[in-house]
Amino acid sequence: MKKRVLDDGFRVAVVIFTAVLYCLGLIWFLEPAGIYSAGATGLAQIIKQLVDKVFVIPLGVYTFLINLPLFIYGWKKVSRRFSIYSILSVLVQSICTMGWIPVVNFGLDPISNQLTFALIGGIITGVACGIALRYGTSTGGLDILGQVFAIERNISLGNFTMIANVCIAFVGGAAVSRSWPIVIYTCIRIIITSIVIDKIHTSYNYVKLNIISNDVDQMVNELLEMNRGCTMIPAKGGYSKNDKFDLIMVISSYEIDKAVGIVRSHDPHAFIIVEPVKRLFGNYVRKSIV
Repeated sequence: MKKRVLDDGFRVAVVIFTAVLYCLGLIWFLEPAGIYSAGATGLAQIIKQLVDKVFVIPLGVYTFLINLPLFIYGWKKVSRRFSIYSILSVLVQSICTMGWIPVVNFGLDPISNQLTFALIGGIITGVACGIALRYGTSTGGLDILGQVFAIERNISLGNFTMIANVCIAFVGGAAVSRSWPIVIYTCIRIIITSIVIDKIHTSYNYVKLNIISNDVDQMVNELLEMNRGCTMIPAKGGYSKNDKFDLIMVISSYEIDKAVGIVRSHDPHAFIIVEPVKRLFGNYVRKSIV
């Protein structure tokens, strides 16, 4: 129970940190340069541009309203804990984008330095999204839909968000702003963000573990509690000539730390090989991230 409480507390801290970091990338770099953000926030920017011609409403209001149906969808399709973390992130973002955080241009003119602002803004928002997803949370918006596709169809989260956000870039830049440079710089931002997300968040890529150890009985029992199967193959050390076992198992990349921790707790000297797995056939369970 204590471990669960500490884990939830850590994830809440991750949610708040990543939500604030994402907003700083948006407020300090993307918005001043007229560049669209990702997913629901990008849609909120487009709607705000259209509505501002009649009356001005803070960006945070649109961000919250657009994310609400996505939160409900994630509640049903991904997991309740993931959705709760998502709505917390959205609440933090909505508060941060109500206009009270001052804009800092770092001595640069945003319009004449749009490429620089697109690159930095893309990196910051990508890091925020990647860290959030890496620890089983999200920054809301299309992250929720991306998780559904990652779980059910094994589609890369970065590829999904890239395609969706390119559509936002063309709608916002070409149709609303009527500026092709905005489309180009937004697409650059999208590419950078997607690359960063995929580098940090690898939850639905698979790896094979080869665990060479002498003492495996208790180790296997604990590894099986991860809801992952493993195969025990008798082996012999080429140098020591001692009898060993080669445990083979396939896990998601985000489970590596947990699996290695289990192995090390039973055999600190175990030899572990981690290999990427491109395709899987058979009974492999794609689990919810939390």
